[in-house]
Amino acid sequence: MEHLWSEIGSCAGGARFELTLRGTTARVCLMNAENYQAYLDGDPYDVWYGGFWDASPVELVLPHDDFWYLVIDSYPGHVRFWLEGPFD
Repeated sequence: MEHLWSEIGSCAGGARFELTLRGTTARVCLMNAENYQAYLDGDPYDVWYGGFWDASPVELVLPHDDFWYLVIDSYPGHVRFWLEGPFD
């Protein structure tokens, strides 16, 4: 499955990030490590934060302590993203 991703890493719940998208509409998903691996394997997975966005910024708030990944489904080369944070 073609996608863009960023390893956010271990973060506490409540940490906020700001995502800026440029290009086309993209599906943005926030997943923990276990669900990201399921996504990569084509198995069922859960998304804690997700949806389609075509406007920025998108504020992401981590729901709980975990190791996190940001996944952006789009056509590679058609969307760019910048992730900033965590913010207090």
